[in-house]
Amino acid sequence: MTPARTFPGALDGAGDVTLPVPPGPIRRLWAGHPRVADALLILFWGGPEFAFAIGGVWRADESVANTVIVLVLVGIAVSGIPFRRTRPQITVVAGLVSVIAMAWTEAGYSPMLFAAFAACVWWSRAAGWWSIAVASVLGAAATAVRVWVVAPGSGGLGEVFAPALPAFLVIAVLIGTTTGDRRRYTEALIERARQLARERDQQARLAAAAERARIAREMHDIVSHSVTVMVRLAEGAAAGLPATEPSAAAMHGVAEVGRSAMTDMRRMLGVLNDGDAGAEPKTPAPHAPQPAIRDLPKLVDGFRTLGTPVTLELVGAPPDDDALQLAVYRIVQESLTNAVRYAPDARAVSAVVTSTADAVVVLVADDGRRSAPTKPIGAGRGLIGIRERVHALDGSVDAGPRPDGGWEVRASIPIRKVTA
Repeated sequence: MTPARTFPGALDGAGDVTLPVPPGPIRRLWAGHPRVADALLILFWGGPEFAFAIGGVWRADESVANTVIVLVLVGIAVSGIPFRRTRPQITVVAGLVSVIAMAWTEAGYSPMLFAAFAACVWWSRAAGWWSIAVASVLGAAATAVRVWVVAPGSGGLGEVFAPALPAFLVIAVLIGTTTGDRRRYTEALIERARQLARERDQQARLAAAAERARIAREMHDIVSHSVTVMVRLAEGAAAGLPATEPSAAAMHGVAEVGRSAMTDMRRMLGVLNDGDAGAEPKTPAPHAPQPAIRDLPKLVDGFRTLGTPVTLELVGAPPDDDALQLAVYRIVQESLTNAVRYAPDARAVSAVVTSTADAVVVLVADDGRRSAPTKPIGAGRGLIGIRERVHALDGSVDAGPRPDGGWEVRASIPIRKVTA
């Protein structure tokens, strides 16, 4: 198996993009040791030119002065190689200096081949073709200076317009164009993966915030009911006592504090209206009684009318906890909805709610094949909402495929103990 390298900011569970490692030790050397790669490129493109120039002196074919000029020009040319990634313009200009060396030697232009390649990869394709044009004209001019001024009689128009340099430059640009297009395409894919990862995280945060808002509304209704009952009981107790009795004043105080708490709670939760932030408040929707475990048979009947083969089993006596019962109802509702959406071929869907003295366990399972919809349904917020509800009640939830096929959601919510 090919090992993998992790690039920051993409799509795996940690928010990264996992791509294959470039094959071979040379590619890994290039990626991990850029300075070593620069030194090897300088040696590869400048070494043969240095050797050729020094060899001319050794064979007495060239003068020492001409050789020194060629060595200096080639040295300047290869010095631009390390700038190819950040400033390819410097690499191209330095490569053109090597073409000038053709005024004293027949070769010397090798660094320009790499410069043309680098222009296509790290600059643009147009820059590569322009470098060919400039280098070809400059090479013809430098060759004319050599055959008619520096070394008269060493050549003629055939050498001045020789196709070797333009041909090699075209090959370098074609290779650079292919490499540059692949590099830009890969970078675009990685950037797109990072963007998708950011959008995924944003959607998850929005879904969690929306679910918390909905839970807050429902908790408002639950607490509102309880506080209202407390206020009515306090007022009833005060009404049965003489007005001079200290307990009557205390009961009136309890009722007043309860009404004040209700007012403050409605004011604080008023920002959770269904409108956008900053919009005018809408007319509040009428508050219906919150569903509970006792309403699950009616819920299941609704799914059966849709053709879903749902069975419901209620085990044990449910706790007298409105928030917990509401959470259980929503878990079953969302799990059955997901089964209808993503497992339409299920032959059996079961919902089991087991109430014990310590916890309520909800298990919703189906035997259908989990299919990916042709277009997004529900934005994946169902499981997020279930987790938010269960964690708010200090419970745990697991959702995933079953060993024998299908899907199941299992949630366990502890029963809160009320101590005196």
